[in-house]
Amino acid sequence: MQLTAAWERCYILSTMPVINLADIQQITKTQQQVLFPSQKYHPNRSAFDSIVADNFSLVMKQLFLGLTVEPLLNAYPQIAQWVDQIQELAPEIFQSRKKLLVDNPVIAPLAINDDKHFIQVLTNLAFKQGIPRLYEWAIRHPHLSWQDRVKLWTTARQYSVTPNQIQLVVLALHPVKPAQRLDVRWNKKDQMQTEKWLIKLLTQSPDNKSQSNIVIPELSSMVKLEAIPEVKI
Repeated sequence: MQLTAAWERCYILSTMPVINLADIQQITKTQQQVLFPSQKYHPNRSAFDSIVADNFSLVMKQLFLGLTVEPLLNAYPQIAQWVDQIQELAPEIFQSRKKLLVDNPVIAPLAINDDKHFIQVLTNLAFKQGIPRLYEWAIRHPHLSWQDRVKLWTTARQYSVTPNQIQLVVLALHPVKPAQRLDVRWNKKDQMQTEKWLIKLLTQSPDNKSQSNIVIPELSSMVKLEAIPEVKI
């Protein structure tokens, strides 16, 4: 019976519109007026080598899976430097007794009028006494972005925790400058504001049918930085 119920949940989920960060990014290109109040477009640094970006993502995944990463670190000194900076800024995630789920899919329902949608993101999660903490590392600004907000909202919903229990650690890397750590405390007001923003954005979208039904690598990781607007509140 439990197996049947699980299959039924999977079937229901597969028939519902699933919206990921790439979908939201596409919508925001034509819906700039409904971004968070006082949000401004901040031109970022020029895009760096996509091969380096892909390999950096691969190194971080392999690192937490306990796989060998030395060949890539030797081939890309820049990546080795970033890994060292992450280990220095967030030593807690490298403790053997704490497991970090890398690129973990998180999904939460969002009711818009009479329709139910699902917001799906990928994030890196660690748990302390059952409470999730998000870790995001990328070549980015050390500011809270809309992608971060959507990930926090989705995580709070999926794990049914009080918003003020959720934390986000941003590890903002830079090709030249030292990396920076930003610790973000979430709260009920942020949770409600983000949900209203999502509803408003998706309601005003001229084409609300462009949602994906599979998880794809999202834009808050290693992408062209100048294409992503930052959120400053």
